Order: sequence, then structure tokens, then C-alpha cells
Amino acid sequence: MNENMKLMPLIDENSTKMLNLTVLQRMDPCIEQIISTAAHVTVYEFNTNNSQWRRKDVEGSLFIVKRNAQPRFQFIVMNHRNTENLVENLLGEFEFEIQCPYLLYRNAAQEVNGIWFYNSRECKEVSNLFTRILTAYVKVPIKSRITPPKR
Repeated sequence: MNENMKLMPLIDENSTKMLNLTVLQRMDPCIEQIISTAAHVTVYEFNTNNSQWRRKDVEGSLFIVKRNAQPRFQFIVMNHRNTENLVENLLGEFEFEIQCPYLLYRNAAQEVNGIWFYNSRECKEVSNLFTRILTAYVKVPIKSRITPPKR
């Protein structure tokens, strides 16, 4: 084979996305769409008692998904290190900040975690998408915003 020839993938990007969607839907049939992906991430957890970061046993591809049930948006890290995938809800008690190539977040359980992105561009893209989702789907109060008419 010629040294200057690049190897072309056997399946195109759309086919890969459909294959990934099928795999994710086996795990959660409510997933209807993959909004974005990051090829490789590693997850860390922050121990508040000793103020130290520790690498979790979670590493793999990150998928931001839209579901047809509550919670509507999640991110999933398909774990290559073991069978436990990381699944986090994006709406509700979720806060994050970016310190490229890390995305730090606090989840509903008040755990502080960090996601290290192999590709810094993907870190920025995921951060921008999180911002757009959280801005578009602000928390709606339990009570209706419309006051009933006075009698």
C-alpha cells in the first residue's frame, strides 16, 4: 500500500451516529437523539474532606442525549473500563464550569466531578451546549405563573 494513502473508515459519520444511538437505546429506550459527542473523556471526583481529586473508574466516549421522557437531557459516558456507565441529568440540580480541558460539575447528589477531555475543542463544544440547554430550559416554578382572576 502506498505510504501517502490515508486509510478511509469503513462506515461514514452518519452510520456511526446511528450505530451509537442503537447501542444507547438498548441501555435506555427513551433516548431519541444524540445531540453531541466527545470521543474520549476521563472522569474525576473531588473529595471535599481532603480537597483532593481522584480518578474514577470511568473513561470512554461522552454522549449528550435528548430523551422523550423526563429527564429530557442527559450526558452519558460509555465506560470502557468496566460495565458501569456514567449517566447524569442536565436539568434540575446541575451546575458546571469550564477550565479547559476540564469541565467541572456538581450534580443533584451534590457530588463534585471533573471531566477531562482528550480534545480541548470538544470540551468547549460540550460546555457551550450545556449552557444552551440550561438557558433554554430554565426551571419552571411549581405554582403557575398566571394568577387566577379575582372574583
